[in-house]
Amino acid sequence: MRMGRDKRDLRIGDTTLLEWVVARLGPSFAETLICGAPAPPGARALLDRRLNAGPLAGIEAGLAAMRTELGFVIAGDMPYASAQLAEVLLARCVGHDAAVPRVAGSAQPICAAYSRAAGPKVEAYLDAGGRRATVALERLDVVYLGEADLTKAGIGASELTDLDTPADYEAFLASLRH
Repeated sequence: MRMGRDKRDLRIGDTTLLEWVVARLGPSFAETLICGAPAPPGARALLDRRLNAGPLAGIEAGLAAMRTELGFVIAGDMPYASAQLAEVLLARCVGHDAAVPRVAGSAQPICAAYSRAAGPKVEAYLDAGGRRATVALERLDVVYLGEADLTKAGIGASELTDLDTPADYEAFLASLRH
């Protein structure tokens, strides 16, 4: 918690960051699942299926609970991600376990599309003691989208920026005023 508090509770006007992200992206999807936090209106809360497994536990819970064949996963501290990014990732995920952006050489598994079929593989990785989402990708059939792929689709790599520090948060708030 480099922010000093839960990032999902950061204030964006009269709402929280989590509520703001759900209100912004939720209407683009058949359902919105929130893992590891209370769900705002229009979303359904899920409990992680195991403790101390980080974001991958949320991905596991979401894959097990989703009612669609494909789902878009996003961390609650990634407010720049757009519905267009989700649409591109979901389209590329068809026929694969996941479609994952790769920016500056780093895979972004917590802003990616997953097939429900990836669920048992993620579960097996967690059962074996694994915890790192990027390492779990090695067990999946993943199509990666590099920066050139994203640019071609009209998506800036900045959409994958998360809010890790107070400076990141202040920059995000400033971006809303412009």
